[in-house]
Amino acid sequence: MTTASTICPICADHGYRIFADGEWASAEVCVCKRECKICKGERFVIVKDGLYDVATPCECSPLFGRVRTYVDARIPAGYAEKRLTPLGPDDTMGFSDRGIESLKRAKNAVNRYRVKLDSTNGQGLVLMGGFGLGKTHLVCGLISYLTLHRGIGCRFVDYYQLLAKIRATFDRDKSSERSNDTEQSLIDPLVEVPVLVIDDLGKGQGSNWELSILDQIVTRRYNARRIILATTNYLTEAELEKGHAAPKRGRRLNESLEERIGERLVSRLFASCDMILLDGPDYRIVGPRPAR
Repeated sequence: MTTASTICPICADHGYRIFADGEWASAEVCVCKRECKICKGERFVIVKDGLYDVATPCECSPLFGRVRTYVDARIPAGYAEKRLTPLGPDDTMGFSDRGIESLKRAKNAVNRYRVKLDSTNGQGLVLMGGFGLGKTHLVCGLISYLTLHRGIGCRFVDYYQLLAKIRATFDRDKSSERSNDTEQSLIDPLVEVPVLVIDDLGKGQGSNWELSILDQIVTRRYNARRIILATTNYLTEAELEKGHAAPKRGRRLNESLEERIGERLVSRLFASCDMILLDGPDYRIVGPRPAR
């Protein structure tokens, strides 16, 4: 007599659970997977290699590694459980195109990107468009997939907050406060991580100093052929010339992305990223439509 398999009520057999932990999204291996029957929680097993006994990672260890990779990505807590595709009509965590053609195209493009990631050869994505169109939702859903399903290292940074954090290192240099943070200690990990997500690209004062920081990150990643995913409310000059514009609470963002971050950096993004335009009403104001 066979017994029907039981689905874990905590993780639905994903092997992990996701939750908000203060400012950031976090995750942990579910209790149903924590006590491995093979290694008894040691995360390694002893196997014979000729005359020797050798320790090798247990088959359960990749799950623990993927969960750590998700935590290290520093996804904002509000996007902890965001998904690329809704699980049903009432799923508010899955990205819904709300019947808007440009959002449907953007979701399809991100899903195609997810499928062909192995062959992108360093190709990234830049999602352009106004407020409330789900740009950050899409990239956070993509990070979740890359970390939890593929074990690919990712890091999410808000462009404005990053600049503020780097600027704070100069303020500490002028005071008696001590810190191990320096400009390069903050920038280097962003250059080295396999996938970097820059949210709100172009936000800020647009000073020469700000652009020099962005130039370091983008140029070094471009030269190393490492992937950049970015969101921005600013459109390229080419999109503005087509008559597109990103609405901003009663006025329009008529500055181009080139004006915000410079033609040189936009050129590098064009060479290393697919530029995708999202259009439509502000989701936060209009409200969600049923998922499709």
